[in-house]
Amino acid sequence: MGCPVCDGNAWSAFLVTADMYTGMSHAIVRCDNCGLAKTAEDGGPPSGNLYVCGGSSDAGERFGPMQWVLRAFRRARLCAVTARPPGRVLDIGCGDGSFLMALARQGWEVFGTELSESIAATAKKHLGERVRVGAIKDVGFPEASFDLVTFWHVLEHLEDPKLALAEARRLLKADGRVVVAVPNIESLQACIFKEDWLHLDVPRHRWHFSVRTLAAVAHRCGLRVESIHHFSLEYGPFAIVQGMATMAGLGHSLFTRLVRLTPAQLLREPLFWAHVPVLALVIVPSFLLELGAAICGRGGAVTMVLRPK
Repeated sequence: MGCPVCDGNAWSAFLVTADMYTGMSHAIVRCDNCGLAKTAEDGGPPSGNLYVCGGSSDAGERFGPMQWVLRAFRRARLCAVTARPPGRVLDIGCGDGSFLMALARQGWEVFGTELSESIAATAKKHLGERVRVGAIKDVGFPEASFDLVTFWHVLEHLEDPKLALAEARRLLKADGRVVVAVPNIESLQACIFKEDWLHLDVPRHRWHFSVRTLAAVAHRCGLRVESIHHFSLEYGPFAIVQGMATMAGLGHSLFTRLVRLTPAQLLREPLFWAHVPVLALVIVPSFLLELGAAICGRGGAVTMVLRPK
């Protein structure tokens, strides 16, 4: 398909990086016209088994005992929407549903989507038929039916992000908002770690946005930028910690393999003990570096609040 930002079809080599799970190399290319980056689909589009972690594709079970930490981060996403009175919200790629459940406790009428029954299992267990399975354009919501539509680190996974944002705009009420969070390919950490940057996450991440390209594709879909937030405690500092560990020769497994172990397994894992001194040395500097980068508009992840034009 052509570039979703500018419809261009000319792409140039940008870098080559490896899948953190399999070690398989994947090329990332950049649009010659607008600069949007994408993962080249040499072997075809990503398949569902790329989302199986720890033996499960269920978004509520993938990371075992560390899942409660991820749920705490997802509930913290509420700060992006608390200024608005409760209404109807649709979370695209709702994962285990923890963000929606936190909103429901604040009085929101909540709905979510996931692309497969297996990924949606935990969310459906808690929210039932309010979680629908399928692409956003296929799940049957009527026009202008939501006050808020959210994409929390989902847009970069989709085959056609422009189509998804255009459908979100169709579902939005006249005074509604769309919230989109994605990794920032022009962040300071991306520039430092290059092919070792954790948030490239090929081939699951098909698209690699900057603030400029994300705003541009939103504009094409009838949305304009209301606000931009450059700091993410959930996605920012830990990617720097992982980058430092990778540079120290410890590989990419700190936040992939190790987080899926039980506490007892973790204590018996040699790689864990190799990471401990690195973690102790870099955790505070990583937080400060990411905070400084965010102040300068170069944080590792960007959250953009959009409203209809």
